[in-house]
Amino acid sequence: MEDTDILIAGGGPVGLMVALELARFGVRAILINDGAETALHPKANAINARSMEHFRRHGIGPTLRAAALPTDYPTDVAYVTRLTGRELARLKMPSSSDAVVESRAGVSPYDCAEPPHRCSQIYLEAILREAAQARPTLDVRFGHRLEEFRRVDGGVVAVIRDLAADNTYEISAAHLVGADGGRSTVRRQLGIRYLGDGGVEREMMGGAMMATLFRAPRDAGWLTIDSAWQYWVVAADLRALLLTVDGADQFTLLTRIPDDVDPETIDDQALINQAAGRPVDAEIILRQPWTAGHELLAESFGGDRVWLVGDAAHLFTPTGGLGMNTGIDDAANLAWKLAGDVRGWAGPNLLETYEVDRRPVGARNLAFARGFAESIGTFEVDPCVDDDTSKGEAERARLREHLSDHSRREMIIPGIALGVRYEDSVLVWPDGSQKVPDDADAYVPTARPGHRAPHVWLEDGDALCDRFADGFTLLRMDASVDVAPLFVAAGVVELPVALLDLDEAIVQARYEAALALIFPDGHVAWRGDVLPVDCVALIDRVRGA
Repeated sequence: MEDTDILIAGGGPVGLMVALELARFGVRAILINDGAETALHPKANAINARSMEHFRRHGIGPTLRAAALPTDYPTDVAYVTRLTGRELARLKMPSSSDAVVESRAGVSPYDCAEPPHRCSQIYLEAILREAAQARPTLDVRFGHRLEEFRRVDGGVVAVIRDLAADNTYEISAAHLVGADGGRSTVRRQLGIRYLGDGGVEREMMGGAMMATLFRAPRDAGWLTIDSAWQYWVVAADLRALLLTVDGADQFTLLTRIPDDVDPETIDDQALINQAAGRPVDAEIILRQPWTAGHELLAESFGGDRVWLVGDAAHLFTPTGGLGMNTGIDDAANLAWKLAGDVRGWAGPNLLETYEVDRRPVGARNLAFARGFAESIGTFEVDPCVDDDTSKGEAERARLREHLSDHSRREMIIPGIALGVRYEDSVLVWPDGSQKVPDDADAYVPTARPGHRAPHVWLEDGDALCDRFADGFTLLRMDASVDVAPLFVAAGVVELPVALLDLDEAIVQARYEAALALIFPDGHVAWRGDVLPVDCVALIDRVRGA
């Protein structure tokens, strides 16, 4: 029987991120994925700012920004009557290169080192897999499927099937992570149910849907609207979303399937023609029926050495791009706690805090996504919308107002990405400061314990987060403050803590303290002008003792 520290079931973005995060601590992990290759269908198309910060830790930010859309391609969101019709509304968004410039200049709504990036899951998964395969402590096995598992003293034993050889073998691990999607084998074997609504029907982003990946020359007259990342077709007879995959000739069309229609009978070419308003010379690459309208949260995120992350823990409608990105944040939270258990510095309660921290975030983000889906999927469109009449113009004006408001609320959401907080976590040492409102559309940087450590561009041009250690970081902004007692307390339990001295006024102003202790996932554990009297108590708290 093989053995490893952590077994990860599922090789999508979330499972691969768990593996990469574990590798930071030198933890051995085997990742299995039943598919032989990474994603061939675009699926997720938006990487939010927080996920990009997590990816930055692994040195793959530049690779991701060079993938998918050209760096100078506008990421606008356009709402149209047809792809050759009228433009109803448009949200102007920066290209990837412009977004980076805005971030550096401090004029981006995303106060962070890595602004959001529009990148298809086709490219993302391949980049993450390559990064994971390069880590010496990781064993990545595609074409292998989890059949079942059992808990044993000190861990789990899983039965794995090598699909090419059609034989089974066993792996023993200290922990099993189920990153195996909405139909999770791990979740089902645990007997954990989803709670909430599934498949809520709407005119768009609700009920049965079809995703069609196709290739067509964009200069062939079927797409006459100015370049955009998303084109939402808003008409009385059709709701559809065209996504630009590569900025050249690959696109994905998402359409609502009528309730009485078998997806297998759908004519994808006819849907493309209908969205364009004219025949399109399209090469259908892939088609995938799916279901929107989900707001599902697992009743538990696991326990007793078996854990759920990503879609196995929460299933979203993709409005706001929150599904995969919530899962990436799950991975960052869980992995360092697993590493602590494997390495021996975790307290007995550390792993229990994964669900306490992340399940409320899942519920929060599901609610935001549902609100966006209701906004884009439930309004009516009069058939006169394309008419050259006063009635048609009035209808277009009405839709323009609604869609302009909606697009700002769904597409510019720094508060959702950067405003996640664990201020009620038992790991956090409260400082009595005032709570910050949780606003989807606005992010207020704060070093209040539990919040993401605020971003700062340092005098040498580096991002502050690039200086954080893989383990804990004690950020000291006044070198005269004695921090030796904290390192003595950490040393007794072998908690990895690195000292980061920064004598820059902008950092101390942003953190409003002389000291701040940062968790391995980049959230603030504690801050103050001097160390607590009892540093042992602080160290025990942050490690879940």
